[in-house]
Amino acid sequence: MNYAELAATLLHVGERLTKHAGKIEGETMGRSARLLSAHLSRFEESLDAYLASRKSGELLLETLLQSPAAKRHLTLSLLKEGLRGLAGKRLKSTELRTAKREFVERVHEAGNQVEAVEYLKEALSRAIHLESGGKDKESLQREFVGLGQLADAEFAKEIGKKSIGELRRLAGMNGIRFTDKTTKQRLGALIRRYAQRAVFNISAVA
Repeated sequence: MNYAELAATLLHVGERLTKHAGKIEGETMGRSARLLSAHLSRFEESLDAYLASRKSGELLLETLLQSPAAKRHLTLSLLKEGLRGLAGKRLKSTELRTAKREFVERVHEAGNQVEAVEYLKEALSRAIHLESGGKDKESLQREFVGLGQLADAEFAKEIGKKSIGELRRLAGMNGIRFTDKTTKQRLGALIRRYAQRAVFNISAVA
């Protein structure tokens, strides 16, 4: 839908209606006018809700970029990857401070504030989990090896139970490279391949 053309059409119709308002009469025109008025009211409500959502999303995005988690884990590479996926743009800034501002501006132009918030939340969450190490890391490594020992049907069943976020943590903790565009199916295939390789390497050493 070309909203610029729609706006121009509405403006043109409005000007003509204003010019001839005192001369228009008849039930057919009245019925059409009432129908148009009802549709315009609903459209205006939808537009108001959409704009409010985008404004709220932009405020949340800026707050998230200044959060303690972002200060600790946000990197240029995360912003570059996110901007490419969200807006199809290349991040030009080479410093994190200016990159944050550029990221917000480009996302605003694309109208993807809400999606950007979700991307950053997931990316930062993944970074925090990767940093946590300790028992979490050991647990995920044991689970990884265990998956490599399963038959194909059992493996598929276990992978099917997990969300893509859980699979990303499992893959990331075990050194598997992937991007935010990597699908759940592709991630499962990568985990399968490297988990089986891990089992083979362990068996060879034992």
